[in-house]
Amino acid sequence: MKKLYVSLFSVAVAFGVNAQNAPLAARKMRADVQPSGLIQPVVNPSSAGGVSPIWSNDFSNAADWTIANTAGNNSNWVIGTAAPNGDFPIAAILSTSAANGFALFDSDAFCTAGDDATVSLANPIDLSGYNAVVVTFEQFYRAFQGTTYLEVSTNGTDWTSYEVNASVAVNASTANPDVAQVNVSGVAGGQSQVWIRFRYVGACDYAWMVDDVAIIQGADNDMELVDVWHGDIINAFEYTSIPVSQAQEVVIGAASVNQGGASQTVVTYTYDIALEGTSVSSGTFTATNSTLASAAGDTTWYATGFTPTSQGNYTVTISVGSAEGDDNATNNEGSSAFNVTEFIYGHDDIDNIEFQIYGGVDDNDSPNEFKTALFYEVLEDVTLYGVQVAFGANTTTTSAYVEVFDAADLTTALVTEVYDLQPGDVSSGANINLVNIPIDGGAGLQLTAGVTYVISIGNTGPGENLWILASDGDDDRAVLQYGPFGAGGAIDWYTGYTYSSILRANFNPAVGISENEDLTGIQMFPNPANDVLTVKFNANESNDIRINIVSMDGKVVYYQNAEAFAGQFTSRIGLNGLSTGIYSVQVMSNNATFTQKVAVVK
Repeated sequence: MKKLYVSLFSVAVAFGVNAQNAPLAARKMRADVQPSGLIQPVVNPSSAGGVSPIWSNDFSNAADWTIANTAGNNSNWVIGTAAPNGDFPIAAILSTSAANGFALFDSDAFCTAGDDATVSLANPIDLSGYNAVVVTFEQFYRAFQGTTYLEVSTNGTDWTSYEVNASVAVNASTANPDVAQVNVSGVAGGQSQVWIRFRYVGACDYAWMVDDVAIIQGADNDMELVDVWHGDIINAFEYTSIPVSQAQEVVIGAASVNQGGASQTVVTYTYDIALEGTSVSSGTFTATNSTLASAAGDTTWYATGFTPTSQGNYTVTISVGSAEGDDNATNNEGSSAFNVTEFIYGHDDIDNIEFQIYGGVDDNDSPNEFKTALFYEVLEDVTLYGVQVAFGANTTTTSAYVEVFDAADLTTALVTEVYDLQPGDVSSGANINLVNIPIDGGAGLQLTAGVTYVISIGNTGPGENLWILASDGDDDRAVLQYGPFGAGGAIDWYTGYTYSSILRANFNPAVGISENEDLTGIQMFPNPANDVLTVKFNANESNDIRINIVSMDGKVVYYQNAEAFAGQFTSRIGLNGLSTGIYSVQVMSNNATFTQKVAVVK
């Protein structure tokens, strides 16, 4: 069924719905990174309230615009006040002058492959004397599989495209209304004849509505920093959690766009790397493209010479400037953060979890095998003792399997671990449970320096849905997925996704009793146990604590709760009612679940 989805946080990504997925051979999708400001709406300082427009139009007169459909099918723009009426309707735009009319592309009403339709300004605009110009408009768009553009021409025939809404995820929406602003100075600045149009390309989307279009004067000198990276995402990968044993030189990236109407020269970046707020490295470097015409962009990578040696939270802050100065200092700076840990290696941003990714049953109820995986580079020999994962709330599978591969060979796993999900393993609501899955019973797998590995988790049987929490914005595209994601449902490994699953390497020898900032010093003894099992740990701040003992058939045979507990916790648990066997002992806090296997011997 079209557009069927489930959301735990803000949106869920259905398997296969990703325009950028590609076979594994295309692991690195780009030779360079384009600054997002070139293809997304950008904010210009002169668009602030109170600025008089050079030109404006509110769609109150449909004759001002020309509608065309280059695909030759029935889908088309309309100008009026009616809301979208397709199979999956959304509300009408709440623009300033919606009552006077607005432009609507409602592809859902037709859902025809190959839609390519425009609504164009019928008469040109004279922008002579205005070198810095910004098109601003109110919009409301809900995405599924289309692409939206603002396009500009100086002859009515040749058009320059600016993609808008590129950052809107599948099944997500802009605000209603959203004010989009696009710097078109490089094409339209100082021109005596300028046409603009709005173009939709795609099929079976929801709808896009546009209203209250204006052209305003922008700044002459305005450099904007649009992206910052703390790792080289072109030649390597960027990690948010880095064990000390795998720390490497910080290679930072900066992307900027000249949002002003005048060319900028001697474009320079200034950076600072701070550990817990204290600067540990700083400097400047010149942009690769040190002279930028209006609307032109630059991406520069710089090896800082700094390798972190201390655990803690690091922040890379970068600012951009030019010889011409800047009329707007509010958009010159950006930052990127990472954490150097003792044992955890991860790509995800756990503070910004936005997705569940899943597989198991597709939209046609056909069962399939599904895996999600991540690349991990090993710089020094290390033992992988476990894998840390966060199961999404919609998980229905009762077990999952973890595999570790050499990235050069994804046909033969180096190790396979089947994990039976226990009560409390699945995240619920905003509570994220981090489950540690031991490798080889905790004995671990030796990883070799200089090798890139792939860590994978998948469902164990057809029709068993596996959901994994993930964060968005992973520009290095380190995620792989295995399943029917190719043309015609071809099953293979695919890459190119721009989110990160919570699927981490754990190098802690005590992986079965891993710690986090909530709980430390977890101990369970004796093991094997006979009459009494002692569980000890320290709750560093107030937490709701639960201890479960779970039998191998999944039954909770003992539990203990402690609400809003802080400090040293010790519990002596009588085992007289338990028979000989292996049990899972879970310690659960507000933010994590830790499990250790304990043998009971009578």
